[in-house]
Amino acid sequence: MNEWGKVKKVVVGTATGAKPYSHDVDSRCINFADRPIDEKIAKFTYPQSVIDEANEDLENLANIYKEFGAEVIRPKQNPKNTRTHYDYCPRDSITTIHDKIIAAPMSLNERKDEWKNICSVTHDLTKQIFDLNDYVTDCIQNPNLLATQNYKPMWDAANILRAGRNILYLLSNTGNLAGAVQLQTILGEKTEFKVHVLKDVYTFSHIDSTIALLKPGKALINTARLRDKEQLPKPMQNWDLIEAPDPVPMPFWGDEPGMSQHTHCNCVSLDENTLIVQATQIPTIKKLEKHGFTVVPIHMRHQRTLSGGPHCCTLELEREYELDWFFDKV
Repeated sequence: MNEWGKVKKVVVGTATGAKPYSHDVDSRCINFADRPIDEKIAKFTYPQSVIDEANEDLENLANIYKEFGAEVIRPKQNPKNTRTHYDYCPRDSITTIHDKIIAAPMSLNERKDEWKNICSVTHDLTKQIFDLNDYVTDCIQNPNLLATQNYKPMWDAANILRAGRNILYLLSNTGNLAGAVQLQTILGEKTEFKVHVLKDVYTFSHIDSTIALLKPGKALINTARLRDKEQLPKPMQNWDLIEAPDPVPMPFWGDEPGMSQHTHCNCVSLDENTLIVQATQIPTIKKLEKHGFTVVPIHMRHQRTLSGGPHCCTLELEREYELDWFFDKV
């Protein structure tokens, strides 16, 4: 599997049933470590207008895939799945690599059941429940400390990007080193699959607001986070690395956003030449078009409210791809 082959089958998320994060120790360390230890985190529920508007935008996203000729699957909610934050971002909890569909162990207990609404998997890694000892509470107001210990694998599927036999794995609050080792073990220690760990990029969350693998030899990078190409695997350092423009500010519902402005890099490929990009990010769109890509704009009004752009809100189950593809082929 890769990030750019022609999409044949895809899951598009839903906002129905979305609820805010809890205030347990895991969420406090993973999502709110930038707050003072004694600051109370606001409690709220999403208004129905937010859910409805987000679902309208996701339906438009699904229609883009259908018009492109891809089969589209939507999550089916099951009230028995009690540990479910939402099904808005299917890519957060599931990854597909070659003939494997893997449900990641996640870094938050409340997200361990999300995959059950999406599809069946070949590897369910979500059975281990994390407790206070699995988190680094000293990370609160200390951005240099990762939020998870390394006692056991803790990682979200959105911490990785796929390129044939190569897997980029971001070491961050939502992906510890034990998780990279676990993924390599699943793929095979003696196979030609290689999990490349990206270190010291930034602590918060997922990789797809930092790097987008667009096609062989070409990637969009967020230099606000990836400041040195030497942080990439050596063969990738010679790629055409397109520096993303500054983001156009995006609105959000409520007192604070669910994610940073850097979600402007959260684009997704229909094939090697066609990208879906948030419609408001005109500078990014123009730059991608200058590099020869056809851009399909999608207006996702609650991208920052619900923490997910076009890449987050989709999950390819089937793409056309060359398995035996390596970074050094470019």
